[in-house]
Amino acid sequence: MLDYLITNAEVYDGLDVEPQFTSVGIQGDRIVHIGDAPVGGARQTLDAYGMVLCPGFIDTHASTGLGYMLPNAADNKLFQGVTTEIIGNCGTSSGPIGNLLVPTMEKLAEEIGFRFTWRGLGDWLSQVEAYGLQFNIGTFVGHSTLRAGTCRDAQQVTQTEIQQMLQMLDQACAEGALGISTGLVYAPGSFATTEEIIALAKVAARHGGLYVSHIRDERQHLEQSIDETVRIGTEARLPILVSHLKAAEKPNWGKIPDIIRKIELARSQGLDINFEVYPYAAVSTKLRTFIPKECMADGLPGLKLRLERDDWRKYCVDWLAYRGTDFNSMVLITDSLPGHQVRGRSIGEIASGLQREPGHLVVDLLLSDPDAWLVYHCLSQDDVDAAVLCNESIICSDSWSHPVNAPNQIGNPHPRTFGAFSRFLERYALEGLIPFGHAIRKITSYPADMLGLKDRGRILEGSRADLVLLNPNEVKENATFADPRQLSSGTVKVWVNGQIVLEDGHITEAKPGQVLRRAAG
Repeated sequence: MLDYLITNAEVYDGLDVEPQFTSVGIQGDRIVHIGDAPVGGARQTLDAYGMVLCPGFIDTHASTGLGYMLPNAADNKLFQGVTTEIIGNCGTSSGPIGNLLVPTMEKLAEEIGFRFTWRGLGDWLSQVEAYGLQFNIGTFVGHSTLRAGTCRDAQQVTQTEIQQMLQMLDQACAEGALGISTGLVYAPGSFATTEEIIALAKVAARHGGLYVSHIRDERQHLEQSIDETVRIGTEARLPILVSHLKAAEKPNWGKIPDIIRKIELARSQGLDINFEVYPYAAVSTKLRTFIPKECMADGLPGLKLRLERDDWRKYCVDWLAYRGTDFNSMVLITDSLPGHQVRGRSIGEIASGLQREPGHLVVDLLLSDPDAWLVYHCLSQDDVDAAVLCNESIICSDSWSHPVNAPNQIGNPHPRTFGAFSRFLERYALEGLIPFGHAIRKITSYPADMLGLKDRGRILEGSRADLVLLNPNEVKENATFADPRQLSSGTVKVWVNGQIVLEDGHITEAKPGQVLRRAAG
């Protein structure tokens, strides 16, 4: 007898654009039946007339996963229909933790409210499994995490330190990492040479892993940064996923169609390469990303010493002007200036009220809070649409790097953390900009194939029973920039490995999620 039989649903299998009107049966953690209702029935039969059944969504781009051992870690994603989340992106992962990174992790654990008790990636994955997961997770190894744990000088890395990184990555890949990620716009990863990254990518390639990259520049040097990424994939011989493709700042608007053609050319020449995109015309990142990388050469202590000097202050102010920074579109999401209410206000607005020049205010904010976060409305909607509607692109959330469920909150997340997938379906599929079945492929089978998850992301007999039942008339992103912690609507039921984890607006007690390790296939 089946555990669940879902009848009368409009079934999108993640592969075909057109739906089937059929029944789907679940037994254990697998889909075992597709077709007419079988003789023998099921322990629970669900009449899904008027509903859409599709594979669980795969989010290829979340951040560190430090909140998995805190309650309600997956609520914001389950309400969007996400059944698998991939973390360790943009160069930062939960492990392995080298000696030099331990004090930072201990400080972060105290600030946010999680227990830091591991060093190796395998140890962390085992602890997460023992605690229990609401959905499936996989992780990349962060290049910046490797660097921060082993390298004493961000600019002068020794051969011994390179070897340490190679060995740590090799072990983490053996323990199940899906590959390596870089955040080449962030220190300390921004100081790495292309050759250093190629050496590390070759280690990931030996384990069948991916190279996923927040590229070196998403502004004036976007084209060269894509060329560097193509070179890394070509020389290291591994698949490439370009993180959250974008062209930031008005001088760079309109570049995305040409960048897509550049990626497609590399694919036609034999490189396994794709890109992901989130469906918003605003980014969210740390304020210090916008100043010259040299300011971070000696980490946060060095940043403060530099910014207190007049020559470095002028360098930063001039750099912000050169990059075409729109201060009126940079909205702080953390309280980063003691004695002033700045959260939710733009840097331009704050500067005007304080009668300060905006570039100088940025320096003051960083001296006050080097970890200041912001939302920056700096993308062209036409560029975003071009990336989202590209036939082969993958949709992601690029969700908040601090646990949204942690006891101590550090500002507000971008609404994409709570609404990226609902927004994508609502804005692009349900409004007819893209066929619904094609939209489902972008968040199910496409990412599954890229990640090597052969039994997920599709409704086929024998596949894992990660399923989402939607009410298409109610799919809605409720999160906003002003109030981002709002759960999405329209997700009726979610199965993870055959167990219901969300039902009629309520999260169940089930924790059937699995750690998806590369070595385990």
